[in-house]
Amino acid sequence: MTLQGVLEQFGAAIVFVNTLIHEIGLPAPLTPTVLVAAAAMTDVVRQTIQLTAAIIAGSVIGNAIWFALGRKYGSRVLTRLCKLSLSPQSCVTKTGAAFGRWGGSLLIFGRFIPGVSLVAPPIAGALGMKWSRFLWLSALGAALWAVPMVILGYVLKELLASLLEVLQQAGMQATLIVLAVLAVYIGWRYMRRQQAMRMKGVPRVEVQALKSELASQAPPTVIDVRADDAKLLDGPRIPGAWLHSLKRLRGMPLEELAGRPVVLYCACPEEASAAMGALVLQGRGHLDARALKGGIDAWVAAGFETELAGRAPHVARELEQEL
Repeated sequence: MTLQGVLEQFGAAIVFVNTLIHEIGLPAPLTPTVLVAAAAMTDVVRQTIQLTAAIIAGSVIGNAIWFALGRKYGSRVLTRLCKLSLSPQSCVTKTGAAFGRWGGSLLIFGRFIPGVSLVAPPIAGALGMKWSRFLWLSALGAALWAVPMVILGYVLKELLASLLEVLQQAGMQATLIVLAVLAVYIGWRYMRRQQAMRMKGVPRVEVQALKSELASQAPPTVIDVRADDAKLLDGPRIPGAWLHSLKRLRGMPLEELAGRPVVLYCACPEEASAAMGALVLQGRGHLDARALKGGIDAWVAAGFETELAGRAPHVARELEQEL
């Protein structure tokens, strides 16, 4: 059976499986599959409905898994989830801030924002959104993404068919194209690794050492670098810690630190956001900036005192109305 025949007969099923895998968080590109499946359509109306339904079903099921985990485990699941993100240092902070601005509608428009669509469902679950509201918002967002993609694939039908034919006939040339793309990808990953190594070079401080320093006569300034909206999750934080986003650190007057050492913490894998914040401060001339090893999770595990971020009354009322 030819590729055209496979897509005509099993296109919807292939798209459903690809969508589900993609929404769970595994690296399975979805857009190329949808475009190629749409280009193979012969019964446009029927197969458009089938492909759209497959995308909606796969998206809702995949998102529902993370939504349920968010409802059960709260903000803790975000630390695990961001290990799947290409930008773990901004995974939670970016999406938390976006959810604070857009609320539940982020489940609709977040599909068009890289790095947000995967994290929005568990944040919605952690914030206590109702299942019914989540399901229809998730389905609507998937539909708004699916219909244009399917139409675009059908419009580009001849171009995609020609491209596939060229690749099949090109032989060695096609191999060289693939190798060139692979080289670009490797180069990009190398640059990302260099950035990660810079963050690993940021000085760390153990939670026990920080506890002792806070009890000294010259305690450091402790900064929670999670996004301002992370406090809506009612998670714990170190007593007296300042709550600043990375964006705020880039613009805050250094005079506020009064020359004191700074310890930053987050809830990210390998203290990514805290290390990034320390690099920001070091780049601005405040060299005595360190990251808390293990972040807030290590502080809590050590049994040290914490306080809840809490919600301002007007924020709580708005959140209840939104959910």
